[in-house]
Amino acid sequence: MDELWYQIGITPAGALGVVIATAVLYLVFSAVIALWWRHFRTTNTSFAFALTVVLGAVMGRSMLGNTPTLVGGLIALVTLLLMESLADRVREYPMFQRRGRAVGASVVMVGGLIDHAELKRHGVRASELWVALRRAGVRDVETVGAVLLEADGAWTVLRSGVPVDRRILVGVNGTERLPDELLDDHPGGR
Repeated sequence: MDELWYQIGITPAGALGVVIATAVLYLVFSAVIALWWRHFRTTNTSFAFALTVVLGAVMGRSMLGNTPTLVGGLIALVTLLLMESLADRVREYPMFQRRGRAVGASVVMVGGLIDHAELKRHGVRASELWVALRRAGVRDVETVGAVLLEADGAWTVLRSGVPVDRRILVGVNGTERLPDELLDDHPGGR
């Protein structure tokens, strides 16, 4: 029975080590995500994918201590879930909400004009915008009414000549720069 516990169990000191390592790595990974996730999400390069996989692998192995065991893995999982639950509660307090940083969706192009300052604020290069336009099937910049960079790093291309229900754009930064002909106040004749 001792041999079985050695294979799947953990000592009290090992359990404490797993909890500390998991909490510290959660905080570090949260900082990495907060600073660079939108960039990773918009670049879609094999390097960004490989880096994300390597970060996850290194963190997962580092959380488990010298000898990974079943109980150590369960302790790490419970610690991660508790840390995420605590982080969700902390984010609700106004003093911990982000200020001055691009958080929600933003208008990054109107017509054919790129808002370089907005791209920079999100940590995205203009070349990534051009890739997104090509992927959206844009063949002529004149057909673009606006481009939005969503909160998750995805791109939304609004076509010129196709009015958008103004309600869909609630919470999007920079909508005041959109031309009136792109916005529809009475969708469906209502």
